[in-house]
Amino acid sequence: MLFHTLIFIYLFLPVTLFFVYISRKSLRNIILFIASLVFSAWFQVSLSLVLIGSITLNYFAGIAIDRASDDKRRRILFLVAVFLNLFLLALFKYLSFLSSAVSDLLSLTGINPFVVKEFGMPLGISFYTFKALSYLISVKRKEAPAQRNYIDLAVYISIFPQLVAGPIDRYRTLSPQLSDPSCSFEKFSSGIKRFALGLAKKVIIATPLALVADKIFDSPISQMNAPVAWFGAICYTLQIYYDFAGYTDMAIGVGKMFGLEFTENFNFPYNARSVREFWKRWHITLSTWLRDYLFLPLAYARSKKMLKEKYLHMKTDNWVYVYATIITFLLCGLWHGAAWTFVIWGLLHGVMMSIEQLGFGKILKKAFKPIQHVYLLFFLVLSWVLFRSASIQDAIHYLGAMFGGGGQPEDLSLVIKYFDIQTMLVLIIGIAGSTRFFQYIIDYISSLMINRSPIIRTTSTHVYYLSGIIFMILVLALSTVFIIAGTSIPFIYFKF
Repeated sequence: MLFHTLIFIYLFLPVTLFFVYISRKSLRNIILFIASLVFSAWFQVSLSLVLIGSITLNYFAGIAIDRASDDKRRRILFLVAVFLNLFLLALFKYLSFLSSAVSDLLSLTGINPFVVKEFGMPLGISFYTFKALSYLISVKRKEAPAQRNYIDLAVYISIFPQLVAGPIDRYRTLSPQLSDPSCSFEKFSSGIKRFALGLAKKVIIATPLALVADKIFDSPISQMNAPVAWFGAICYTLQIYYDFAGYTDMAIGVGKMFGLEFTENFNFPYNARSVREFWKRWHITLSTWLRDYLFLPLAYARSKKMLKEKYLHMKTDNWVYVYATIITFLLCGLWHGAAWTFVIWGLLHGVMMSIEQLGFGKILKKAFKPIQHVYLLFFLVLSWVLFRSASIQDAIHYLGAMFGGGGQPEDLSLVIKYFDIQTMLVLIIGIAGSTRFFQYIIDYISSLMINRSPIIRTTSTHVYYLSGIIFMILVLALSTVFIIAGTSIPFIYFKF
């Protein structure tokens, strides 16, 4: 069951909301937990048991860490719990990848390669594992007491709006809201609007772009030229943004309907002017999680070691940054998927951020702003090709086609066949929507109502909000039509 399916929009979500709102406050989290289990089991019942296992593990681990009599025991229990969480993640997500890598190495020594049968990957395991680790870290650092109520912890880890692809809310942020949600008509209506907007991003923009991108990426290189290859890469660049941002909007919207405020996950990332700024705007809950729980501890440990070794005559700040950034983004790439393409994608981002830190960033800031945007977008489009490709070899071939290595003459005639009215409209709306263009229009309209007489201002405000409601109803209706008539494509981050 996915957010952009009719059964979720018109059955699962309304039924869950109905039972939550008619029930006593003490039963609210029980209903949310049952709904989350149903949501998870919809894909595969057996794999939803892994989610229950993770919740149970972290419930008892948190209590044990909280009860530890001294810091050493607390640290040991924490490390054991972290290991078990990562082992569970590796078992279901990385076992086949790791065994394949070991098998390839052994084959070099003459040992016959072997194959380990893949387990099915539980829905959202990467996301709820990071949420569980956030809980354990909060307890270990004494930022929050261990949760004694199993259901309350279970809801935090498994709540269905965040289960597939986040946002990865911290325990200390979301847990108080689950205990005392702030429900209101304004928040509920805001949630409906946010959900409708996210649904439109997915089915009206991301899905049509996905059909074009898939068609081009799946074409033989011999039937491609540079314009076609670039067009496919640009379509995917927009697709992944609207696919993931659309999911996040829907998750935040559903959260608001239940009286919860989830953390924002995107802030016009393609408006950034450097790779470093991009990661402050893209998948914000993941990037801040990696910063706080991986990058900063690595940087601190490295700095402390260098001080002990008395490298006081060296300027170590930049090199500590490079060291911590490379490791962080290598693991970031691996977190996204069990394939070398993701590892190299993560390393590329880490390398570019390091290059910016070592001096290129200062040069970049002095450049004309459009040049800064072009630099970032050029890098992102190329890196998304690696992210999208099934193998490194496929990525190399595709990148080669983008720079003239395709099998067809370099003219625009091949691109024309991918254009129709819908694709052109989607591209125009998609490009404009990835900037602040529509936000500027909304802000401008709002500013026109400020310096008016009270009667005109009141009337204009009512008309403005009524128009917004009508627009969202039309968006929801149009999205429903697209769902009924179109092809259902899962969220890109669904597989992570």
